[in-house]
Amino acid sequence: SYWQGIIDWQQVRQAGVEFAIIRCGYRGSKTGALVQDPYFEKNIKGATDAGVRVGLYFFTQAVNPVEAVEEASTVLMFAKQHKISYPLYIDTEGAGGNGRADGLDKETRTAVCKAFCETIENAGYTAGVYASKSWLLNNLDMEQLSSYSTWLAQYSSQPTYEGEYDMWQYTSAGKIDGISTLVDYNVSYMDY
Repeated sequence: SYWQGIIDWQQVRQAGVEFAIIRCGYRGSKTGALVQDPYFEKNIKGATDAGVRVGLYFFTQAVNPVEAVEEASTVLMFAKQHKISYPLYIDTEGAGGNGRADGLDKETRTAVCKAFCETIENAGYTAGVYASKSWLLNNLDMEQLSSYSTWLAQYSSQPTYEGEYDMWQYTSAGKIDGISTLVDYNVSYMDY
């Protein structure tokens, strides 16, 4: 995302990276405005040109299913312009306690994720939910989301989440050639 600055994707690929989930955008946690990640085009072009397979994620601040469909439609607009191999994920997490969606109850947050994923899948893409272990356990009804990909964020040597998941983000402190900042490391159990 924008937070990694300019990335040398050729170096990243040469370092052994096979895939990247690129932030295409986010909804403002205060304003609710839909925003394209300023580095999205640069990142997706650089990654695909270097032979790194990609998926997308969108940081949600939707407060109802209608806004989730709006977010998914934005993601689809970006996806249709590029070669996408990995799922399109809704990133659901807190925004510091003051975000417009921070106070949602479990039922509403689940409905938001479901509406996003249904919209993505109806367009022919694989949809998924990105969240931390505690978020998956406490803020979402994963039974209702079980038909979608789950991308677990749990920073530990071994995941302890007992639900199903296709991808595991195991650190936010990774270092790799071609990226000047720390970066999240993920392992995928699916070969998309």
